[in-house]
Amino acid sequence: MRVTFTPLCSAAQAMANETVLDAARRAEVPVGNSCGSVGVCGRCCVRVIAGASNLSAPTLIELRVSAQRGFAADERLACQAVVMGDVEVTTSYW
Repeated sequence: MRVTFTPLCSAAQAMANETVLDAARRAEVPVGNSCGSVGVCGRCCVRVIAGASNLSAPTLIELRVSAQRGFAADERLACQAVVMGDVEVTTSYW
């Protein structure tokens, strides 16, 4: 399960039950976060470019935060999205 971070030309292998944020940390990719992966700050929002079906379903916390902050349909919280297959993501600040 490979997580690719575009346009940084960086990628990481995701382990079982690992989130996009976990993979980003291992790849030393800067993904904003301040809530300790609880899912409430919304700072780790990433846009899924490819492989959305390879991520876990949104958690209740993620659904609430994304509705409150007006996330687009292709945006997920990196700390809540568990990787289940190859996925490619980006952010607005890379």
